[in-house]
Amino acid sequence: MVPLMDGSLNAAINTFEHEDQVGMLETSIESTLEESDLEKRENGELLEMKVAMKLGRSVSQLRELASKSASYQIEGITVDEFASKL
Repeated sequence: MVPLMDGSLNAAINTFEHEDQVGMLETSIESTLEESDLEKRENGELLEMKVAMKLGRSVSQLRELASKSASYQIEGITVDEFASKL
């Protein structure tokens, strides 16, 4: 019984930690995109590379997922893949 409870508790904790990380990543992306001063705005390629690294993907994998997600959204299909590979 104890191993089952431990596994369930660990799964719940990991879920909350993952949601926190995604929220922080979302905030970081939004602040970069909303920066009106072009001198202060982060380079788009650098931002893309940072996001890919944080999600445990390569830049090409991230682009492929974004393309798949966009086409699925147009067709009304639910994406069955998570952004994070970690």
